[in-house]
Amino acid sequence: MIEYRPYQIDALNTVMADLRQKPHVLLQMATGGGKTIIFSEIIRRWMTEYPAMTIAVVAHRQELITQARDKLLTVWPDGDYKIGLACAGAGRVDTRRPVLIGSVQTLARRALRQPIHLLIIDEAHRIPAVESGGQYHQLINRLMVLNPDLRVLGVTATPYRLGHGYIYGAGCKQGRTNLFPELNFQISLDDLVAGGHLALVRAKEGANISADLSKVKLTSGDYDTGELTSLLLRGIHIQSAVDAYDKYGEGRDKVLVFAVSIEHAEKLAEAFARAGHQAAAVHSRMADHSRRRILKDFDQGDLKVLVNVGILTEGWDSPRVNLILMCRPTKAPALFVQMIGRGTRLHPGKNDLLVLDLAENFKTHGDPSEPAVRLPGVGGGEAPFKVCPDCAALLPTPALTCRDCGHQWAVRLVDAEVSPTMVEVVKRSPTGQSRVIRWEAEGYVSHRGHYFLRLTIMCRPGGAVHYFLDIDGEASTYGRQKARALWWQLSGGQEPPQTVREAEARLEELKLPGFVTVVKEKGYKKIKEF
Repeated sequence: MIEYRPYQIDALNTVMADLRQKPHVLLQMATGGGKTIIFSEIIRRWMTEYPAMTIAVVAHRQELITQARDKLLTVWPDGDYKIGLACAGAGRVDTRRPVLIGSVQTLARRALRQPIHLLIIDEAHRIPAVESGGQYHQLINRLMVLNPDLRVLGVTATPYRLGHGYIYGAGCKQGRTNLFPELNFQISLDDLVAGGHLALVRAKEGANISADLSKVKLTSGDYDTGELTSLLLRGIHIQSAVDAYDKYGEGRDKVLVFAVSIEHAEKLAEAFARAGHQAAAVHSRMADHSRRRILKDFDQGDLKVLVNVGILTEGWDSPRVNLILMCRPTKAPALFVQMIGRGTRLHPGKNDLLVLDLAENFKTHGDPSEPAVRLPGVGGGEAPFKVCPDCAALLPTPALTCRDCGHQWAVRLVDAEVSPTMVEVVKRSPTGQSRVIRWEAEGYVSHRGHYFLRLTIMCRPGGAVHYFLDIDGEASTYGRQKARALWWQLSGGQEPPQTVREAEARLEELKLPGFVTVVKEKGYKKIKEF
């Protein structure tokens, strides 16, 4: 029996409740949070409660399909005979079982005779706008003919697309419509790191290549692969990857490198091998058995440096990875976050993940927990990150102390060399640590027409900061999720209450933090960190 973490229980309860009422539900969970485990448990519960139910799980790659089947059998070992695979690429197509796991390509072409009650879409950020059509929408429309009450659950770590924006609500390119009206549940990278479930991400930046990148044309919104390859094959860029590892990678023997193209990956692997590091590259032109052998060597410790291009960004896990070398610049925030997600899992002896960014991706996208998602024709500029002058660590612009080496920045609100966007960030910078004096709680406080548990935290300096906890979920499902997450954090991992009345009776569980970081955003004070 799997023991679920509190946030996973919240995700299960929220998603299952919303699926009973809403046709389209979206779950965002950072890589390593257990998305596949979550939807596998949903399948187990509903197939147990409703044996006549039919469910389909779709993904775009064979590796994700087999991974989903393996995880489902871990959660639901008695369900083996009820699961059918439908993936023409793998040579297996069985659509007669009540639970289908297959590729969107195969299922979109097949004429399914049985109605599907629940469709689960893995890596849901690949679903384009409704107006764009495509195989995902083709499959959904055909299933709707068989069952107008079809429920669709999308799961992803990155609910946004390059050139489109967010895949839910109205936060997308003008004139486009998203399948998902809202984000029903979210657990971020920062949330999972704070809860001790993922490794802390530390980052350092290499030499400035902005001038070179500015000369590379864009194709479909991202850097043109051919031109980018020509640029990064220069000896100085190849050697910079080896030099960065030699300088900062001491004690880190599981190195994952992201390259731009097959030629770039092979050149990087050769450079590492010449420098005395066991290295190999994996890419799409390799035979499957060769790729499997290299990945096995890496997992078993016979290989130190693994270079890849377009192979290991999704559906591959190696918790041993403790250093990522980004040699692939990208304009796509989802790709940036997916690359980092390959190294955030915990492993014995692994204290954190070090990212050496030789591609200026942090400068482009910012914090991987909340990357800058730009709509076409709106905004621009660099994300709010800065480089430590002493150790090259990448830190959010408001930081006053480098967490790696202790370098101190002088407090300043305006700097002639800082872009307007970054000046604005500095103006909203934290007031610094505030001592918590006391707090007060009051139940069923009316706020904007709904009732909440109001938590008032008195700080010095900073004054009073108010939290309105929507524990009952009166205003929104998302608000309830955030309220429960805050309770879980302040209570040291206690199961959150279901109602405000229950919360009032359990206030003694909340622990008073000694210090908080107070920020001011949009005219309101809020606590950034406990």
